[in-house]
Amino acid sequence: MRRAQKNPSPRAITWIATALLLSVLCAALFVAFIVTQRSTLAQQHLRHDVVLRGADAVALSFNTALKREWGSLHAVAGNISNASKSETNDFMDAVPQAGGQVAWAGVADLDGRILSGSGRAREGEDVSQRRWYREGLRHPSVGNVYASNSLQQSLLNLSTPVRDKDSGEVTGVLVYSLRMDWVENFLTLAREQLKIDVVVQNREGETLVDTRDVARSLPEAAVAQAGLGRDLAGNFYLLDQTDGLYAFSPNFISDDLPDFGWRVFAVLDTSSLINVMPQLLRTSVLAVSLAAGFVLIVTLIAARIVLRPIEDLVGTAAAMAEGEFSYPRESRSSREAITLSQALTRIQGTLALLQKRKAGRDTPSLRDGGEGGGGPSTNEGDAPDQPQDATWQPKQTSGQK
Repeated sequence: MRRAQKNPSPRAITWIATALLLSVLCAALFVAFIVTQRSTLAQQHLRHDVVLRGADAVALSFNTALKREWGSLHAVAGNISNASKSETNDFMDAVPQAGGQVAWAGVADLDGRILSGSGRAREGEDVSQRRWYREGLRHPSVGNVYASNSLQQSLLNLSTPVRDKDSGEVTGVLVYSLRMDWVENFLTLAREQLKIDVVVQNREGETLVDTRDVARSLPEAAVAQAGLGRDLAGNFYLLDQTDGLYAFSPNFISDDLPDFGWRVFAVLDTSSLINVMPQLLRTSVLAVSLAAGFVLIVTLIAARIVLRPIEDLVGTAAAMAEGEFSYPRESRSSREAITLSQALTRIQGTLALLQKRKAGRDTPSLRDGGEGGGGPSTNEGDAPDQPQDATWQPKQTSGQK
């Protein structure tokens, strides 16, 4: 016979509760991991989309402003082609007052001398060696950014030929000196609205505009990748393997305008973005916990309803094994409980009947030396104990004849 265990195994409800708790915990961890991974990936794609779309929006708005100035340059050149000196002066004075984008405007003749300038500044100055003048004689052009000593600010020259209306011959060059602080203010305003920083460099890699709060050098990896992607189509493309999220545009300036020779980087201002990951993770964990708690409670209640009758039947069976018979309570909580209770009823009935029969056989009779005396019976009914012979006659007593 096997020995009874000193430390019995846990109850079935304990096993079920433990397994269910572990399953719920594993499921919650798995869901949290998946949600975190997917959310991180989705947030990364969102940031990529933000930096690309934001950079395109900045480029579109900036090109719109430049085209407006470029159109104004050509319109003024057409109006002063056959204008008098006073009319030309009026145009040159009106240009800087139009919107503040142009710091100075002037017209140079074929000899390279300024005929008219805003506020009469620089009139008579020889500009024949200036790039904007030499290229402006042949076609519309954009010069390099330079620091003007007279105006004490950085300027960008836009120039175009002035042609005679009748002959079409070039009679001079009109120049607009755009204020670079206007360009920087424009891009800074776009940064505040679109949350995209812009870094503008010239052909030599010198920074012209940096809208970041703290100006610093661009990562070498970003600069190297930008150099490899000069001929890529499209406005902006992402740069990987850098210390931030950068995008580069080889075609920041519209094809409708001359080549400015600018290298433009768009940088995502991550500090201004709302990080939804912690809130999303907390919400997901809370939702999973509530769902898991509901499943756990319902499952434990169902297990308790199913197992309680079986536990009672187990107690009845254990009592039967000890010889204590009590009619088992019939349960209808499950098919198994019904079958078990019916089986225990039949088993108990059978055991009770066998015990009754055994008790009947074990009860002593008179002929077996019971309470009637220890001698042999003298009743005639005990005659079968004598030999059954036809010559057998009862023994006569002494007074009988």
